[in-house]
Amino acid sequence: MAELFNQFNNLVHGSACTLVIPGALLVASTALFAYRHATEEMYDLPLAGFLGNILAQMCPLIALKIKIYMCGDRMSLVPLVLVKTLLMHIVLLTLRITSQCMSNYHMGKMQIGFDAAILTGCIMTLKYVIGFNLTPASILQHTDVRNLVILAAAAATCSEGFFVVFQPSWMSESSKIYSREGLVLSKVMFVTSNYVDIVAFMPVVWRLWQVENESDDFAVGTTVSEESKRQVKYFFLFVIGFYSWDDVVDPIMTLMDEPIAMMAHAAHFCLLLDFACFFLFQVSTPNLGAKDGNEKLMRERGEQLQGLLSENGIDDD
Repeated sequence: MAELFNQFNNLVHGSACTLVIPGALLVASTALFAYRHATEEMYDLPLAGFLGNILAQMCPLIALKIKIYMCGDRMSLVPLVLVKTLLMHIVLLTLRITSQCMSNYHMGKMQIGFDAAILTGCIMTLKYVIGFNLTPASILQHTDVRNLVILAAAAATCSEGFFVVFQPSWMSESSKIYSREGLVLSKVMFVTSNYVDIVAFMPVVWRLWQVENESDDFAVGTTVSEESKRQVKYFFLFVIGFYSWDDVVDPIMTLMDEPIAMMAHAAHFCLLLDFACFFLFQVSTPNLGAKDGNEKLMRERGEQLQGLLSENGIDDD
């Protein structure tokens, strides 16, 4: 049975089939988004924006999965993925909690209680499991994280300002009432948190795309330590816990009358589970990238990635 499971893992996560599941989920989410916009009579701003957010969230995960699959030294990616992604989620949760406190807990006290608990777990994971020095100076060294947060805030301000100023005729009445409240800081912060959620994995994707242009000579090291495996397990425990609420528990409590939204949440959560299993599988088999007659190419990529993405090089100096 164990051998059969390993063969299945190798087929799904160690071959070209690795992109079949995320591709199918992306197509399904696109179809849901298109169907909603084609069949609705009036534009429902919150729901339409939500469906667009779900679709946009899936793209960085798929891009990251492609790049990790192409990388010869996956172990060297671990510190970069964990630190940058957790920093993005700390910003996301801080913005969400602050916006709820300013708007009299508009998402409910249960939601803010969960957000506070998961934020604490995120900080504890980053500080005590990964060993990141959580100071303003060390956080600001991750310039890509800082810049994405600034862009998300600017995009949220512009999008909210557009609907407040113009209030297009194709908006539903409930959306118009929402826009008439004006450009409220709590609303901008909440939308910013949604945009940060969309780009939470983008710093890692961007860094991986930059790797191919690097030509420095770095040392090789593909041994997976037990400490790194432990860090990965805690990281995905946080990620799965966070999105289990956002994609499963909360939609069941609030979106039972919106089946399209429920299906979009389900597609996003399935993609996240697929990525988590894929990443854990790759960490367990760090030399899997040397295949299909490309051993030399993958070894050269591993040599570059090991130094570029090692724990000593995760800060963007």
